[in-house]
Amino acid sequence: MKIANVQYIWFLLAIPFLIAFYVWAFKRKAALIEKFVSAELKERLLANFLPQRQKLKAVVLILSFTCAVLALIGPRWGFHWEEVKRRGVDIIIALDVSKSMMAEDISPNRLERAKRKIGDFLNMLQGDRVGLIAFAGTSFLQSPLTLDYGAIKLFLDELDTNLIPVPGTALGDAISKAMASFDQNDKKSRVLVLITDGEDHVGNPLEAAKKAGEQQIKIYTIGIGKDEGAPIPDKENGGFKKDSSGNLILTKLDEQTLQKIALETGGSYVRSVSGDLDLENVYKDITLKVEDKDLKSGKRQRFEERFQWFVLLALLLLIIELFISEKKTGVLLILLLSFNSFAASPRDGESAYQDKKYPEALKSFLDAQISDPKNATLKFNLGNTYYKNNDYEKALGLYESTSTLGDKDMEERSLYNLGNTAYRMGKLPEAIEYYKKALALDPNDQDAKYNLEFVREELKRRMEENKKQQEQQQQNKQQNKEQNQDQDKNKDKDKDKDKNQEQAKDQEKKKEEEKQKEQQQAKPSEEQRKEEEKSQSAKASHKKESGKMTKEEAMRWLQGLDENRKKHLKDKLEQAGGQYQIEKDW
Repeated sequence: MKIANVQYIWFLLAIPFLIAFYVWAFKRKAALIEKFVSAELKERLLANFLPQRQKLKAVVLILSFTCAVLALIGPRWGFHWEEVKRRGVDIIIALDVSKSMMAEDISPNRLERAKRKIGDFLNMLQGDRVGLIAFAGTSFLQSPLTLDYGAIKLFLDELDTNLIPVPGTALGDAISKAMASFDQNDKKSRVLVLITDGEDHVGNPLEAAKKAGEQQIKIYTIGIGKDEGAPIPDKENGGFKKDSSGNLILTKLDEQTLQKIALETGGSYVRSVSGDLDLENVYKDITLKVEDKDLKSGKRQRFEERFQWFVLLALLLLIIELFISEKKTGVLLILLLSFNSFAASPRDGESAYQDKKYPEALKSFLDAQISDPKNATLKFNLGNTYYKNNDYEKALGLYESTSTLGDKDMEERSLYNLGNTAYRMGKLPEAIEYYKKALALDPNDQDAKYNLEFVREELKRRMEENKKQQEQQQQNKQQNKEQNQDQDKNKDKDKDKDKNQEQAKDQEKKKEEEKQKEQQQAKPSEEQRKEEEKSQSAKASHKKESGKMTKEEAMRWLQGLDENRKKHLKDKLEQAGGQYQIEKDW
């Protein structure tokens, strides 16, 4: 026989105390009757009373309680064979344990933060085999591939910077060690998660990554540390490590190399600045890109649960106890069965919550709260369930109610969760205040310290973004204003240009009109010209006939003639003989 819940076996110790209580109660009751009731009256009052049945009822109740405890313990006997198949991916985690991992730019330090995140990563796995490698100047396999995540966590807790005496960061050696640790006969579904904070000081990591890619091993690299670097604590001498010249040694991230390693094998690179290694997204990417394979198959014994028989027996005993009457002429009781005993309990809600079935957990907690509305733990768990269901308003109200109960531990946890809830609601200043109050109650809460710094940085970043947006909007308004002004100026210039052009056209038109007027004034009319020619011809004829025309008169007379007349006159003179010579002599 096997027992499922050994922790509840201590409830069996309550049975002797329960028996002792009933014995004391019966004696106490008898003594009071003897004290306050006379012998004659006692016989009359207790004529129909049967003490034996009262004791029988107590025995039945004790037996029912015993059966209930046995059901809670969960006895199992008898078994059947069950076929077991497990599918998953082979994942080796290589963690840098060099001295630089003690830098405290990430709280509490880089190594401790990485170990915590790896622990969370192990809780996400669903049937995958995991191995662990620690490396510095050289590499050691701490745990081969296994399905025992508990063993991996034990090895992980023991990792520190004193584990490997060889200084440095040998990425290539870590990759080679991981390649040798995988099953060489099965080259499917193999992943290496490489977590480091510094440059490679030994070997050629890209060459090792190339060989890993040829063997179908995907490498996911995670760089931990800040851009500006951080000093390395010197625990032996105090202060921080310095070089031979006395200068402070800063450990910095070689992101380019880590990116190339991941790219060479088809993996990806994750940059961790605040200590969040984002292993959840890494695992999601692994499940999408890497095909599962059969890791283990076989048969196992599955023992049969027998608690239900004890539950049934306990209920039957309770029913029997109801029908046992302490009087000789008892009345048959009408049994009203209430199903409240089968209603959801806080334990059901906790089980559903652990299985991430948050809607079911919410229903169980709400049902349990009906019977115990003032239970602080139940309110706190209900707040957690609302939080997981993204109902932050209700979660906030429940956390506020449990943060003022006087229980220091409950107040600190409630204030911490209030900070998380306020952050999810976008209320960053309120989240900062809640984290401060939580740290006032527990200054050693590292998660609260980390979240406080994270939210402060986030608030600062958002304020800077808002400021930049406002400046950009102001700049855009100014540019639009200037463009409008330039457009107005261009319009004015175009108007002035059109006006000048119109004025120029008017002036040209006036000049043309004046010129035409002058030409008209200068040009004699056709009638005047004919009259003048006629007059001049008459004068010339008269002078020719009289023989008294002078040279000047002849020239003026010729100038007044048009070309046709001159040509005609010239022909006449040529025909007349010496008359043409006379014209030249004029």
